[in-house]
Amino acid sequence: MLTTDRLRQLFERLQREIRATDIAQLSDLPRAMVPLIAELWPQLPPTHRRRIVDLMVEMSEANIDLNFRQVLVVALDDPDADVRRSAIEGLWEAEDTGVLHRLLARLSIETEPSVRAALAQALGRFAELDVHGRLPEHEGQRIREALTSLLASSEPVEVRRRALEAIAVYPDPTVLSAIEEAYWSGDHRLRVSAIYAMGRSLDRRWLPLLLDELQSEDPELRYEAATACGEIGAEEAIDDLIRLTSDTDRDVQGAAILALGRIGGTLATNVLRQLVRSADPVVREAAEEALAEAVFASDPLRATPW
Repeated sequence: MLTTDRLRQLFERLQREIRATDIAQLSDLPRAMVPLIAELWPQLPPTHRRRIVDLMVEMSEANIDLNFRQVLVVALDDPDADVRRSAIEGLWEAEDTGVLHRLLARLSIETEPSVRAALAQALGRFAELDVHGRLPEHEGQRIREALTSLLASSEPVEVRRRALEAIAVYPDPTVLSAIEEAYWSGDHRLRVSAIYAMGRSLDRRWLPLLLDELQSEDPELRYEAATACGEIGAEEAIDDLIRLTSDTDRDVQGAAILALGRIGGTLATNVLRQLVRSADPVVREAAEEALAEAVFASDPLRATPW
């Protein structure tokens, strides 16, 4: 564990050169180190702070044992908007209310739209915890209020769409109305997010719209509709999804294959078994993942799905 003296020395090195081995030492720092981090962090050049946070995000995605929480929490208040946004993204796995409180505090003073959008996305993770009963009721209420405020028409579209995606897990009339309004708004970005939100809501009332969007000429809408059908478990969409496994758009292909895995059932499973023998390595890999999910859902004890 780093001592305060060694932490100071490490930050002195980071002023000159950024090395992954030094960044790794900033993992799992105790909370007591936060005041010192807050003192040392501003002394680094802005370009170094950006690079450090970006590396933390990359390294923690590659190695789940790395946890840069304490540094990233300090970086939430960085004067550079890019650093703040990356710090929020780096906290994507955080589930403790301490991080939630910092995110809400940042939101109350944040003016940069891109950072506000990132905050909305981060709050979506806590919204999921709330609907699964893993947060105190008063914390859930704060999350709802914050996300609802970000749906206001005065907010930039990017902020509104991310807030809509995040709040979609709450099954109440206000949220459902917001999804419907965004879908019919005439703004393509809001329509994309509305379709994503339909899947996140797990509400089958959206199936007629989703089935229509599976036929869309727009690959982005087909992609989101396929993903949403998978989230909802829409057996009604299986025939269309099978067709989309041969879509000209790679992302749509992948979304359709993964959706079949989430929906499961005999027909979807048989199609996936055929796709795992595809000569196309991209299709084959997606099908293997989807088939494993489908088989596990039907029989958790079965080891080999094909």
